Amino acid sequence: MMKSLRLIYAAIILVLIIVLSPARSVQALTPRCQVGNVVYSIPQQAAPRQHIETATTVSGSCVSNGEDYYSVRVDLIDVPSSRIVSSNSTPIGYNATKFNVTVENMVTAPSNNGTWHINVDVYVIRAGGTSGFYLLDYRASSNATILIGAPTPIPEFPLAPILTIAINFSVLVMTFRRRRKRRTLKE
Repeated sequence: MMKSLRLIYAAIILVLIIVLSPARSVQALTPRCQVGNVVYSIPQQAAPRQHIETATTVSGSCVSNGEDYYSVRVDLIDVPSSRIVSSNSTPIGYNATKFNVTVENMVTAPSNNGTWHINVDVYVIRAGGTSGFYLLDYRASSNATILIGAPTPIPEFPLAPILTIAINFSVLVMTFRRRRKRRTLKE
C-alpha cells in the first residue's frame, strides 16, 4: 500500500512538472519590450584603418516591475567575414517603462579601399533579478555601408587635347598636300 501511495505521489509530481514547466518557460520567453525608434549615426566615408565612432539611439518601453535590469547592446558585424568587429552595451536600468539610450561603438576601418558592408544588430536584454537568467526582449538588424578611402574617380577621356592634336595634324597634312599640288602644277 505504501509503495502504491509513493508511486501515485511521484506520478502527480511528474505530471505537474511536465504540465507547468512549458507554461512558465513560454511566459518567461515572451518579449516584454516594444522599441519605437532606432536611429544609427554611421559615417558614410572613412580612411583605411581609421578609428570610426558610431552611435545608435534606441527608444521604447518595457513591461517593468522594477525587479529586472535592462540594457541595450549593439553589435557591428563585418558582413564578408560574419565577425563581430565591435560590441558595446548601455544600461537602461531597473525602470524601463520608457527609455531613450544611446550606445556608442568604436570600430577600425579595413585597410583596403572599397565599400565596407556591416550589419548593425540591436538587442534589448533583460537580466532576471532573482534568478539571474538573461532574456532577449528585442532584436533588430540593419545594413550599412561605409566607403573606405577616397572615391575612385571615373576616368575621363581627355577629348580636348586629342581633338586639338587631330585638328592640327589634319591642317598640317592638308597644307603639305596643297603645296605638293602647287609644285606639281607648276612643273
